[in-house]
Amino acid sequence: MVLGSTNPSLTSREREIVSLVTYGLSAKEVAIRLSIAPCTVERHIENVRLKTRTRNRAHMVAFLLFNGLVAEHNPAPPTIQ
Repeated sequence: MVLGSTNPSLTSREREIVSLVTYGLSAKEVAIRLSIAPCTVERHIENVRLKTRTRNRAHMVAFLLFNGLVAEHNPAPPTIQ
């Protein structure tokens, strides 16, 4: 069985959120950065995980990076103040 859909259609908000998750930010940290509720961040992450048919958050991030669905990052994002 092959896991992961090779062509998931992500919204711009989902891409924005998973981009921050690839830095290792928690849902709470992403929520603070985007001024939204942590449960909203978790819902977007879960939607992406379901669209990509990945097992967990780590698998989702690896899948997204491997398939070029989010850009690989060089510098770290600005710190939360």
